[in-house]
Amino acid sequence: MVCRPSGRNPNCTGENVMDLPRYNPARARWHRYLRSVLTAAAPVLCVMLLGAIIFPALRGGLPPAYLRSSPASAGGSERPARNQMPSSFHSAFPPPLGTVAFVDVNLVPMDREGVIPHQTVVVEGHRISAVGSATMQVPIQAVRVEGYGRLYLMPGLSDMHSHAFEESDFTLYVANGVTTILTLGTPESFLATRRKLNAGKMLGPTAYAAFFVDGDPPVDPSFFSVKGEDAARSAVDRAKAEGYEFIKVYNNLGSTEFHAILEEARRQRLGVVGHAVRSVELKDALNAGQVMVVHGEEYLYMYFHRSRDPALVKQAADFTRAAGAYVIPNLSAYEAISLQWGKPEQVEKFLSRPEASYLTPCRRRDWQHADYVVRSGTLAGNLEFLRQFTKALSDAGVPLALGTDSHNIPGMFPGYSIHDDLRNMVQSGLTPYQALSAGTHVPGEFIKKYVPGAESFGTVQVGNRADLLLLNRNPLDSVENVREPVGVMAAGHWMPASFLHERLDDFAKRFAAGKCGE
Repeated sequence: MVCRPSGRNPNCTGENVMDLPRYNPARARWHRYLRSVLTAAAPVLCVMLLGAIIFPALRGGLPPAYLRSSPASAGGSERPARNQMPSSFHSAFPPPLGTVAFVDVNLVPMDREGVIPHQTVVVEGHRISAVGSATMQVPIQAVRVEGYGRLYLMPGLSDMHSHAFEESDFTLYVANGVTTILTLGTPESFLATRRKLNAGKMLGPTAYAAFFVDGDPPVDPSFFSVKGEDAARSAVDRAKAEGYEFIKVYNNLGSTEFHAILEEARRQRLGVVGHAVRSVELKDALNAGQVMVVHGEEYLYMYFHRSRDPALVKQAADFTRAAGAYVIPNLSAYEAISLQWGKPEQVEKFLSRPEASYLTPCRRRDWQHADYVVRSGTLAGNLEFLRQFTKALSDAGVPLALGTDSHNIPGMFPGYSIHDDLRNMVQSGLTPYQALSAGTHVPGEFIKKYVPGAESFGTVQVGNRADLLLLNRNPLDSVENVREPVGVMAAGHWMPASFLHERLDDFAKRFAAGKCGE
C-alpha cells in the first residue's frame, strides 16, 4: 500500500502505514474545530475546577466535613463520628477563624434566666456579630452549624482558679467547655504559653494570670516572697511589666507588705486576689481592697476559726457583700481533699478514672506523692458547712465564681473538675442558673471590672467574645447537661467534639508511652 500524505503524517515517515486511519477531509475539519473549542475553553474549565476545590476552604478556612454539623452528629447524645475531623488538623493549632452561623438553636444567653427558642447566632472572627430569629439571613460565606430546633447554645464556662500550664491541660479545658481561665500561680514559662493561647496559636481557653506573692518566710521555699514595703511595691512593678492582670497574695504576707501591695496595685490598676493573709483580719483585708477570696475555706481559718455559729455565717456574708468582694467557693477542691485525707487508696481511685489517661507522666507521679493521704485528723463536717456558707453568700448577693484549683490537688482534672464544681454549687442549694452564672456572666463581669480594656464575655450578646457551647439538652434543667458538649467555640474557633476527642486521644497515646523526665 502506498503512503498517502495526511495531517497526521504529511511526510509518510516513521510509521507503519497499516496503523494509520484512512484520510477523511470532513473528519479532519471536525477534529480541528473541536481542538479550537477546547483550547479556548481550557482556562475557564481550570478556574471552575480550582474554585470547586478552594471555595469550601475559603468559607471558613476548614473542610466542610469538619465544619458542618450533620443531623446524626448534632442531634444524638453520642460522640460525633471520629471521621468528621481530617487528620491534618491534629496539631497544637486551633481551627482557623471564619464566619460561623449557629442556626435554629435554643439560646441560653445567661444575661438573664431563660431559654429563647429558634434563634440564630452569627460569629465573625472571634466576636458575636448578630443574634436573631432562626429565619434571619446569614452571610453567604458562613459555615452553618445546624441546631434543628433541638440543640442548646450557651456561653462557655470559666475556671477562675487554675494552675494549668501544659498543652494537654488547655485541650482538656476546652473539651469540657471551659473557654476562659484565671491562673493563680504557674511557672514563669506560662507567660509565653499564654501569649500563644490568646493569639490563637495554641488550642485552649483565653487565659488571664495573677502574679503569686508570699511573705518572708514563704509557706514553701520555692514561692516568690517579699519582705518590706519597697520589695512589695517592686513585686507589683514586676507583675505589671510582665503582663499579669492580678496579684495573688498568700498566707505569710505581712501586714506592711500586704497594704503596700494593695496601694501600689490600685495605682497600677491591678486587682488583688488570693488567700486570707494571716497577718490581717479577713474583713479588714476586703475593706482595704482585696477584690476576691479564692477559697471559701479561708473563712474557716480567718473568721469562723472552725466555729459553726449561724450568726457568724450571716455576718461574714454581709461584710463580704458590703466590701463588694467576689468569692470562689472552690468546693470541688475541698471535696477532693476530704476524700483523700488520710486515705492513700483514694489517689489510686483517682488515677484509675478514664480521664487519668490524659495526665502527663510527671503529673501522675506528683499526685502519687502528694501528702494529703498521710495527714491525720478529720475534715468531717467541713464540706457540708462550706456548702451552707456558699448558699448564705449567694443569698446575701455576694458574686460567686467557679474555680477548681486544678491540677494542684490530686483528683482535680483540668476541665473535668469544673463539672464537679457546678454539681457542688447545686448541692449547696443554688439553682442551675445560679451555678451556671458563677461560670459565665459573673467571671465576665469580674474580668471586665478589673482588667482595663478586657473583652466582654460570659453572655451571648453582639460584640462579645465568641465563647460558646453547643449542647444536646437544656443546661437550666440540670448542670449535668453541660458535661458533654456537642461542640465548643473558643474565641471564635469552632471545634466539634470529634476534633477535641481525637486531640485528647493523641495525648493519651503519647503519655502511655512516656515516662516522667523523658
